[in-house]
Amino acid sequence: MGEKGNLPGRKSMEWFRGRRAVVTGAASGLGRGIALALARAGCDLVAVDIDAQGLERVRGAVESQGVKCATETVDVSDRKLMEDLAKRLTSGTQGVDILVNNAGVAVSGELDVIPVEDIEWIVGVNLMGEIYGCRFFLPHMVQRGEGHIVNIASVSGFAALPLHVAYTVTKFGVMGLSEMLWAEARNHGVGVTVVCPGAISTDIGFRSRNHYRTEKQKVNEERYAAMLRERGMDPEVAGRKIVEAVAAGKFLVLLGKEAYLLYGMKRLAPMFCLRVASLVGRRLL
Repeated sequence: MGEKGNLPGRKSMEWFRGRRAVVTGAASGLGRGIALALARAGCDLVAVDIDAQGLERVRGAVESQGVKCATETVDVSDRKLMEDLAKRLTSGTQGVDILVNNAGVAVSGELDVIPVEDIEWIVGVNLMGEIYGCRFFLPHMVQRGEGHIVNIASVSGFAALPLHVAYTVTKFGVMGLSEMLWAEARNHGVGVTVVCPGAISTDIGFRSRNHYRTEKQKVNEERYAAMLRERGMDPEVAGRKIVEAVAAGKFLVLLGKEAYLLYGMKRLAPMFCLRVASLVGRRLL
């Protein structure tokens, strides 16, 4: 184990062997891909999700890699449940070496037509869920003088995408949380990585709570959901890239060509990006 005050840096892939990782939203999609990548690197896993059946399938896949896997059915938006989870997992001798805050949901539509309840729902899962994870697991890592936290954001964490205002708010929040956490936690030996995926092959678009103003918006969102599932990056490939980024001590991880393109455009011409988002949104009315 590291000593307090040591700045986190690069790790060899051997560093993962025998470590214990917690992954939220692990029952499917990107969370499953990350869990499998960590298992292949030699980590024991605690898979967290609200989908108990999905967790059992992930447990089997993870244990087939020759490591241990526990499951926890927890809603990350529930503060007490997250605090209790952290207390249980950090009270033993093994503790937690890696936390991956991945659990996420989607809400689409323009702000004035989205029910407030759905805004509260997405903020609770996507933003407060990651805040709770960081807040409740970080003290354990600080006390031990090492550890690594991975926060999953999105290209929506730096680029405005039409009809995704609620999602964008949460992912911008995750980016801000991660930047400040990197600045603070590294002084205690704890590394931080934030991941901004572009298109990942998952069903999140089909599980989204959608609120359409026009038929064009409905058709566009259905096409977008299908594109993610059919043409997105394989979650297991994404998981491997994330584990490699943690080993390399990277802070920002962009996944997919579209993520690099949008990141570059936002840095070079931020107002141009906003105007494009507005123009696309107007054409969907």
